[in-house]
Amino acid sequence: MARVDIVIPEPTPIYTEENQRQVSQSLRTMQDKLNTSYQQEIKNEQDTFTWFMSWQLDTKTKELI
Repeated sequence: MARVDIVIPEPTPIYTEENQRQVSQSLRTMQDKLNTSYQQEIKNEQDTFTWFMSWQLDTKTKELI
């Protein structure tokens, strides 16, 4: 699971355009980080599986080839 350190600004009592921009930008940043980290996790899982499947045992001697 990805760790995301994003601070989303608290809403102000009176909504301003600037505050909404900050919230929107923070949410876009979080989305980008989650998408990027998820893709990296999938790649790591695929690499691990490929490495695991590359090891073979000789069925007669039970030793690694």
